[in-house]
Amino acid sequence: MIDSPQVPLDEKRLLELLNNHWHFESFREQQKPPVFSLASGKDTLAVLPTGGGKSLCYQISGLYRGGICLVISPLVALMQDQVEGLKEKGLNAISLAGNLNYRTIERLLDNAERLPCCFLYCSPERLHHPLLKSRLQRLPIRTIVVDEAHCISQWGHDFRPEYRMVSSLRDQCPGAAWGAFTATATQNVLKDIEVQLKLDAAGVFEFPMQRANLIYSVFTSGDAEKELLLALKRSRGSGLLYVASRSEAEFWSDRMRQIGIQSSAYHAGIPAPERLKIQTSWMTGDYRVLACTSAFGMGIDKPDVRFVFHASPPQDLESYVQEAGRAGRDGEPSLCMLFMNRNSLDLSRKKLEQKAPDLRAIQKVYQGLANQGSVPVGARPEEPTIFDADLWLKGSEMRHFDWNLSMNYLNRSGYISSDRLDDGERFEIALRESLTESSLEGNPTAIRMRSALSDWFRTHESNAIVPIQSLKQSSGMTAHQCRIELDRLKKWGFIESRRLPPLYQIEWIRPREEAKNVILPQSLMVDWVQSLEAKWEAFSAYAASTNCRQQIIQRYFSGDEVQACENCDNCMKANESWAREKWLIAIPEQGLEIVQLANRVPVRYKSVLFHFLDLWAESNEIEVVNRTIYRN
Repeated sequence: MIDSPQVPLDEKRLLELLNNHWHFESFREQQKPPVFSLASGKDTLAVLPTGGGKSLCYQISGLYRGGICLVISPLVALMQDQVEGLKEKGLNAISLAGNLNYRTIERLLDNAERLPCCFLYCSPERLHHPLLKSRLQRLPIRTIVVDEAHCISQWGHDFRPEYRMVSSLRDQCPGAAWGAFTATATQNVLKDIEVQLKLDAAGVFEFPMQRANLIYSVFTSGDAEKELLLALKRSRGSGLLYVASRSEAEFWSDRMRQIGIQSSAYHAGIPAPERLKIQTSWMTGDYRVLACTSAFGMGIDKPDVRFVFHASPPQDLESYVQEAGRAGRDGEPSLCMLFMNRNSLDLSRKKLEQKAPDLRAIQKVYQGLANQGSVPVGARPEEPTIFDADLWLKGSEMRHFDWNLSMNYLNRSGYISSDRLDDGERFEIALRESLTESSLEGNPTAIRMRSALSDWFRTHESNAIVPIQSLKQSSGMTAHQCRIELDRLKKWGFIESRRLPPLYQIEWIRPREEAKNVILPQSLMVDWVQSLEAKWEAFSAYAASTNCRQQIIQRYFSGDEVQACENCDNCMKANESWAREKWLIAIPEQGLEIVQLANRVPVRYKSVLFHFLDLWAESNEIEVVNRTIYRN
């Protein structure tokens, strides 16, 4: 422990560390201010756009300051990626993420304490582990970093109540300098981060969100699904397809494989070890495209992502910019494209309205947790209780969506902390007599699944509830492959199956109360819902705008004006002379089918083409007959 976090800054030593471990000769201009600030011991709050090198800012500052750099991070995958990256650079790094027992955590903390310099990664939830809490004051923590710091804000789009308790570390580690880093934050979020973390006279550094190599486009079509599939088929290089739900991720992964694209689904319903394998396969190029939910991407550093497509609108501009910003980290031109049909915004708005809290439903779920766990009023069990959502839902007449939403609010309000048990995933299955090996000839994976199911029912005749773990062990397949084969057998009519909600591990954060006394804080009942609505209106305006998209983004986050990018769809729609030379003059006398012209146009220009075709049709410069274009 050091008496004061502030130390004289030795710029020469910082550059030596940068060269020795990262093999760079100098910092980027936007990295210098936050690095110099945090390295000298000053509380630092920095907003660097995705791909701007924010991880390096706090890593080299922590290395420079020595001792332990405690990094509080929201995602296991992010921690694992950064820990491995630091180890490859010859640095000491330890992660406290995952299902670790008491003895393992003790051993890891012992190692961190003995090392001259070490990066210690943990989630905000792990900070409450009794062993870590008891060791904090004796650990030589000189730097504390909150990564993805927008999560701490009540206005943030990844609200987690444990983040609100991070500031308690100030009393336990008074000699530490604090850093807060994020890629997306409005002015309100920045102010809230400063308040929540109790940053002391912090150096606040914001940099333009504009990235000249990113090409933003919004494509609206009557058949957005068809257009998206065509765009994926014509795309080149590595990419991401963001979707709104787990089922959509599986659907689009299957569709891409059908047209020859090496792809996989990625979502929170896939167990963590399997998600890591999928992520690694995408990073190394074994998968070209991932169909993923918002669960994927935070902190992932793959430089050569050539496109990020969205199959449906996200619910705020922060999410869109962060997800789209995973493209083109190598500085090469990359496409960020949103595909919508004419009803997309209305459907997304309805989904947003469904997020409003229903206090009666929340209280009912709270009572259900207490009943199933046999938790009396006033008690706070030391050990987590196991909750079977399917068992409760069958007798509650509540939709799974409403139950899940209520659970989210109970977590956010600090009543409970719930974790899905990956090993608890189960399927309710009924075999049909038509399930024979001869009928599955030519499908070896389906035969393996049939054999695994036969083994289960041979020893569990009266039990139609089949754990995914048993299917994995019997078939030799991953959980993801098992799900695919079960879906295949169901479609072919060989089985009836239903995926049951997983088991949950419930930790009671505060003593159990009577359900009627459960209330939500103002920040969730009113402020949070209103902020969601405001964010949605901002994104909706972005999607419908005819202005430069880079300018819209920069104005939203900082209020600053920047030059038009001249390469987004809206900027190109303002360049009619270019379009005339490119497309109008190229239409031959005998005419040209629209589909032929559209197939010649790169994906990024497709919405621009249709804009000008409508414009020229209205001015009678062209005529469209039977889907063929003629010049007048």
